[in-house]
Amino acid sequence: MDFYPWWTDEQKAFAAEVHAFVRELMPRDAESRWKREFPWDIFEKIGERGYTGAGVPKEYGGLGLGATGACIAAEAFSRMPGPGRVFIGNMLGGLRQVIEFGSEEQKKRFLPRIAQGEMGAIVITEPVAGTDAAAIEMTARRGGDVYLLNGKKRYIVSAGVAQRYMVYALTSDKPEDRKRYRHLTAFVVEKGSPGFTVEKINEIIGFENIQNGALDFKDVPVPMDQVLGEEGQGWSIMTAGLNFERTLICAQTAAWMGELLRNTVPYAERRVQFGRPTISFTNNQFKIADMVSRVKISRLLTYYTAYLWDLGWDITLESNVAKVYNCEGAVGASLDAIQVMGGDGLTPFYPLSAIYGVSKVENIAGGTMEACRMVIQRAAMKQMAEDLKMCRRVIHAELGVPVPAATEPEKARSIDEESLLKVLGEDYRANPGLHMSRDDIKAFFDVDDKDLDQVLVDLEGKGDVRLVRDKKGIALAKASYEGLGKAFPLDYYKWFPSWIDEGRVF
Repeated sequence: MDFYPWWTDEQKAFAAEVHAFVRELMPRDAESRWKREFPWDIFEKIGERGYTGAGVPKEYGGLGLGATGACIAAEAFSRMPGPGRVFIGNMLGGLRQVIEFGSEEQKKRFLPRIAQGEMGAIVITEPVAGTDAAAIEMTARRGGDVYLLNGKKRYIVSAGVAQRYMVYALTSDKPEDRKRYRHLTAFVVEKGSPGFTVEKINEIIGFENIQNGALDFKDVPVPMDQVLGEEGQGWSIMTAGLNFERTLICAQTAAWMGELLRNTVPYAERRVQFGRPTISFTNNQFKIADMVSRVKISRLLTYYTAYLWDLGWDITLESNVAKVYNCEGAVGASLDAIQVMGGDGLTPFYPLSAIYGVSKVENIAGGTMEACRMVIQRAAMKQMAEDLKMCRRVIHAELGVPVPAATEPEKARSIDEESLLKVLGEDYRANPGLHMSRDDIKAFFDVDDKDLDQVLVDLEGKGDVRLVRDKKGIALAKASYEGLGKAFPLDYYKWFPSWIDEGRVF
């Protein structure tokens, strides 16, 4: 595997160690999948080594290798699809939530257990709340010195085998709290709590021997010291955890793409058709080239995102970009690998079909591709606002065509209908198909919003401008046909390329 130059010597040594350890476990993993046994022995060995503590700070019994170390471990263990999922679930089952929002007492209580291999689970999805996690219906009501949880959850990885469940429930029905996303609260629920039961174990592709199920909560008491953060802070805790989850999923999918490549290339070198190895066929070489590209890009995206996390950056944008690319890439790479290997790729004797199944799951789990794209668009509008500003264009004095402006316009200290129409008319010359935004207009006028709105409304009333409004008020403006005529005479707007004969226009 490739190391990255920003990894510490400790992280590099850890990567070499954990990958060697996984190679020893892979025969047992294959056996457990054929027998459909939950591989308890594998997790016991992982726990004994303390590898689940990769992302746990050293002061709480972990290895202190940060998000980068957690991804290194996730990538290594995900060479075994089932154990990899549970390994990631252990770290997802409250790790970042406890580190970022837990009290000191909670950190001392839960983090060493994670480091020692105790299984955890994230509990969000409900019968009616999936991608729309804000629609959670499970309730949590105060009853003395505990909260009582009532409701159902489903599609929970490690349901029944996890000891620790990171549960999100509704603690407020107030419209103002829902509007501010202060209606949910996070809880750590222990296996064995009264009223807490497994309702069903699902049969899902990619989960041949890994439990995934539905949970029922009937007046489940949760002590106050197992409330994470403050009441109403659940949404913030959940979204912070999702960014970390998506980064680990990226490490997981990168591992799967690596396994596809490890199986496909040696196979194609040895599979002979038409008198020569199938790797010699150009179509197979192209598919392998695409698989190599996906592995390289997916790992780079993953470990760059983890590096930013370790630096303390907001990785909302990067983690979602990586998840979309990696998860869709894993499905695409699976299909390419199966096509190269033909019928053998469809059998359980090779891992290709299993990886295809779990890859498709990850296009839904941890945030659908559609949900991730929504986050990407919204985060980009904020984080990349400066880069995404409209480049102001002006008409070149000699050529008469729009070109980027070199300087900002001089701002007028007052505004009236005539001056605003001239600005809109000039913008029509440069951008005939576009409206001007408030910021575009305010680049020309040093006036407050109230004065600008009044002039725009007056012009709208006369039919000289068309306005577009959003929740905040007037957002966009454009001169109408009548307004353009009042701003400048028709000849001002005319332009023809130099090669046009004047006799061909009228």
